[in-house]
Amino acid sequence: MSEKIKNILILLIFIAILAVLGVYGFMTSDFSNLDKVRNGMDSKLKAKIAKKRYYNTDVSIKDDGVISLGDFEINIGNGHKLVANISAKYDKPSGWGMSSGVDNELSSKGTLLRHAIIEAIMNKKETDVRSYRVKSAIIDSMNTHLSSTRIEDVYFNKLIVAE
Repeated sequence: MSEKIKNILILLIFIAILAVLGVYGFMTSDFSNLDKVRNGMDSKLKAKIAKKRYYNTDVSIKDDGVISLGDFEINIGNGHKLVANISAKYDKPSGWGMSSGVDNELSSKGTLLRHAIIEAIMNKKETDVRSYRVKSAIIDSMNTHLSSTRIEDVYFNKLIVAE
């Protein structure tokens, strides 16, 4: 067999394998949920899901000593608006069973911690927010509400100052 025929046979075998895999993937896929998404939801439920996806106020604790405090939209001085997603690193005890008390305190005080952040940012000027001078105010404000741990640092996962 010539080299050209071998190349054509290899190409045909490769295309046949791809076609078989594509048909198999299509046949084993579950498309039943598509109709539920397309037809089963009313507009209020779709709006609720979209809002939760793009604006999250849930407080969640990560395994590495970081607490996610969610999204914030705060009016700051001179008619500016801060849009941010904020996380904080906290002092996580290393002893066995000690971290659960800290995690419970952070979870139960999630709303209070979010309020402390809003209060710390609300009266700041746009220049304070842009220069990260607001971080220490946030840390101090959050630490006043905690007894079993301390906030060590604040992370801005998203930070937008808009007019």
